[in-house]
Amino acid sequence: MADLSDVTAYLATAAANAVYPNGTSQPSVAAMDCRIFEGWPMPDQLDRDMLGQMLSGTPPMPIMRPGGTVANVSVFPMLGTGIGVYQQEDNTYVITPPAISSTFTLVGNLITVTGQIAVGEYLTLVIDDAAVCSQTGASTAAMLSALATEAQGKGYPSASATATTLTIPFGHSLVVRQGGKGVLGNVTHRQKQSVMVTVWSPTEAVRSTLAGAIDVAIKQKIKVAMPDTSQALVIYNRTNVLDDRQSTAIYRRDLIYDVEYATVFQFPGYVITSVTTTINKADPAPGFDATALT
Repeated sequence: MADLSDVTAYLATAAANAVYPNGTSQPSVAAMDCRIFEGWPMPDQLDRDMLGQMLSGTPPMPIMRPGGTVANVSVFPMLGTGIGVYQQEDNTYVITPPAISSTFTLVGNLITVTGQIAVGEYLTLVIDDAAVCSQTGASTAAMLSALATEAQGKGYPSASATATTLTIPFGHSLVVRQGGKGVLGNVTHRQKQSVMVTVWSPTEAVRSTLAGAIDVAIKQKIKVAMPDTSQALVIYNRTNVLDDRQSTAIYRRDLIYDVEYATVFQFPGYVITSVTTTINKADPAPGFDATALT
């Protein structure tokens, strides 16, 4: 399921890509080091980053950072900003399709399987429109052996298997189908949360450069995919500019986005390889005379 941490992780990644478009081995767009993280900054760490000081050192004088000052970008969900949104009934959809890695051929009563089966893959036999045998296993050989054993128990005692083949002496028909296990998802709830991407910089110019690059990058995608394949909507809300800490050389800008994302219930799904139906004879209505229809 998509979690609020997935939302903040996406925004932090988008911010990092905007600040370091050529990777962290190359200079940032502001030509200075930048620390990008999820959460709220620690005051002591933030002050030292703005002053170009390292956290460790011999008191009372901290060690100066060789690279100079370090800008910060924090990604933090705002308290009390959860908003109720319209709920809709979503259909079940496929998150991970079933993996089927083997192939088979059927010639007469001989089934030949090529390749090793994937995890969760199985083979189903419908014998003479009556007996259904379906098995998986740790390997192709194990699956075929289990199928032979099941067929023997369902009235075909001469069924046999090797590492790659299965022999079923059927009467009038033999149907072979492959199946596998996948992951299905269903959206059970949607919610909206305001998330604040904050630039903390030692100068106004650096603040403008970093905030501008991050804002443009995040606004390029309104609909984004979460790790569970659900879709989140990222909508710009507002910008706050705070200069109340100029005396400590900290220039701050908040970029606030409303993110609507889904809670997805995930569960296993299997390929249907056989269907059994039962037709029950209904009792005639009172007073019904079948002879009147002849």
